[in-house]
Amino acid sequence: MNVQSLKLLIAFCLITASVFSWAELTAKVDRNLLDTNETVQLVVRYSGQAMTSEPDFGVLQKDFDILSNNRQQQYSWINGQSQSYTDWNMVLMPKRSGTILIPSISYKNEVSNALEITVRPVNRITAGAGKQPVYTETLVDRQAVYIQQQIILTQRLYTSVQLQDLSLSELEIDNALVRRIGENQFQKMINGRNYLVIEVKYALFPQVSGKLDIPPMRFGAFESSSRQFGAFSSRGKQLFRNTQAKTIDVMAKPAHIAPAEWMPSSRVELQEQWSSDINNLTLGVPITRTISLSAQGLTGAQIQPLANPESTDYKTYPDQAKIEEQISSAGILGTRTETVALVPMRMGEILMPPIEVRWWDTENQRMRTSTVPAVTLQVGAAATITSAPLSQLQADQPSTPLALTPLSIQPEPLEQSALVKWSLAFNALLLTALIALFTIRRKQPSRRSPQQTADDSLQLSLSQKLKLAEKQAGENNLTGMRDSILDWGKTLLTNNPPSTLKQLADQLQDQNLKAAFEQLDRQLYKGDNCADDLDLKRLIKQLRTKSSRIATEAKK
Repeated sequence: MNVQSLKLLIAFCLITASVFSWAELTAKVDRNLLDTNETVQLVVRYSGQAMTSEPDFGVLQKDFDILSNNRQQQYSWINGQSQSYTDWNMVLMPKRSGTILIPSISYKNEVSNALEITVRPVNRITAGAGKQPVYTETLVDRQAVYIQQQIILTQRLYTSVQLQDLSLSELEIDNALVRRIGENQFQKMINGRNYLVIEVKYALFPQVSGKLDIPPMRFGAFESSSRQFGAFSSRGKQLFRNTQAKTIDVMAKPAHIAPAEWMPSSRVELQEQWSSDINNLTLGVPITRTISLSAQGLTGAQIQPLANPESTDYKTYPDQAKIEEQISSAGILGTRTETVALVPMRMGEILMPPIEVRWWDTENQRMRTSTVPAVTLQVGAAATITSAPLSQLQADQPSTPLALTPLSIQPEPLEQSALVKWSLAFNALLLTALIALFTIRRKQPSRRSPQQTADDSLQLSLSQKLKLAEKQAGENNLTGMRDSILDWGKTLLTNNPPSTLKQLADQLQDQNLKAAFEQLDRQLYKGDNCADDLDLKRLIKQLRTKSSRIATEAKK
């Protein structure tokens, strides 16, 4: 059997194994809170290939109208592992308000998880707004906040007519940190008219007390026209819609709270982890302690450093703190992770005092304390070489001092000559063995470690995704190019796969890529799938350079 046939056989076995492997069925929605006249997107994923059949979605029709249902299938091979799934993407319109349970869905002996959503009744303001074909809505989750507290700003454009080349002006606010946290589209029925709603959300963090003025933003677009002239289509009239300006009252930090304790958040969590069993430590041997502090409604940079307790019982060697952020429709979840190497300096029990974090509860308007409880370390003696007791050694010595005997400097020709010969013979034998081993190893084909194989598989997958993105760039298919770049990022960053180009740029910490991604997003946001002034070749080249650089660093 030749090498090619062997490869085909292995591939067939792997594909066959993936077909008969354990599969699961999961469900998720794009949001959990909506109005009765709004739609929600439900994605049901089967971790296998569903060629013709599909789950029974009839159980959804009790509480929802199924407006659309699209199937998507994917099979990939990443880092030596096969990944296969089938998605059903559905747009649902709730039939009633209240708390609605999306029931479990069955398929091929698998049952999905149930989901719960809250559907609000239509308010009067929204119901009366459906008289215009295109209009905007501005929402803030709070009218008054404390300094550095998160504000969620939502800008919406409602349109009952088809638009193209949609754009939105940049949001700039003095004395505030502005973060764009998400975009969404859904349908909404208002006064019997169906609207497409384009929603953009921001997280704002005021840095100065007083009045925070949120300026109006401008949506721009062209109405689509059905008139055509030869091979060219004609755009309709250009229109603009300004959003509503808002003013937020920003209160100063309460005077009795120290600046180091000021962290306005709706939820704070502390987690502790040790690198080994704290009940079985060894004197002088370091142990690593990791503490993570997560705060909802704060950026990672806003989280205060943790107190590092000092003692003569141990020495501490702190590492650089790790700052992370997770973005969702609820805002920003910041995390600060501190790692400290601790070396016990005495045996017995060592008490580590509790670590307390003071923070301002924005929901209940009061100070709270989160605590890492005190722990006791059990430290034993370091391993020693067993030797005879000193008293026994002393007992073995003669009671009277021995006279010093001068050392003879006369050589012993026979014994020393034999020792030298044996030493030379042994060294020659050892050298011969090393040369033979080196020769054999050079003749044998090099064996690649599993890590090297995995690295090569990763590089191949990344290269393939960039080739696809380059092909789509040459075809001016910006939407496909963006999806391929995101697939490249998810393959590269498996621990925290990005869902947007902005998240990908933030994780790569590359300002040039960030600027290029923002330009690509703006072009797509306009609804224009043409490159215009985008330098797509340069963008692909930057991504290839980033792939090579990360691969080189991983091998070090």
